[in-house]
Amino acid sequence: MGSEVRLDSTLTLSISSTYCPISYDGNRKWKNWSVQYEARHWFRKVFNGPYIGVFGIHGGFNLNRIPVFRLTRHRAEGNFNGAGLTFGFHKILSPHWGIDTSLSAGYLHLRYRHYREGTYGYLEYTKGRDYVGPVGLSVSLVYIIR
Repeated sequence: MGSEVRLDSTLTLSISSTYCPISYDGNRKWKNWSVQYEARHWFRKVFNGPYIGVFGIHGGFNLNRIPVFRLTRHRAEGNFNGAGLTFGFHKILSPHWGIDTSLSAGYLHLRYRHYREGTYGYLEYTKGRDYVGPVGLSVSLVYIIR
């Protein structure tokens, strides 16, 4: 969910958030949340056509037994902070509706605790990690309030 406000004819400011509380069978879970704020420069006029943005992001996660992250018998819990660039395009469908597509890439610093699975899972280690690469891909249905 997010909101974006026009600052002038080619500049907007947005804030958005995500929340994913998914739990699966077998004590597997993929839970995360994030808040992202972004300044966008529109090459035509706001909410029409291509844009480039600069963003900051903060969030947290709790992953348990997710093979994609090599967590077959472990749990990782932590948070992340980062920044980067967004490239996007907004297509006007009607006076109040539009479709926005974007690709974001940047830097994230993750800090997490790694736990061994079990009834009384114990902390194995705490680690920090840096990541540079794709951060987000989105297609959004937009309602414009005038």
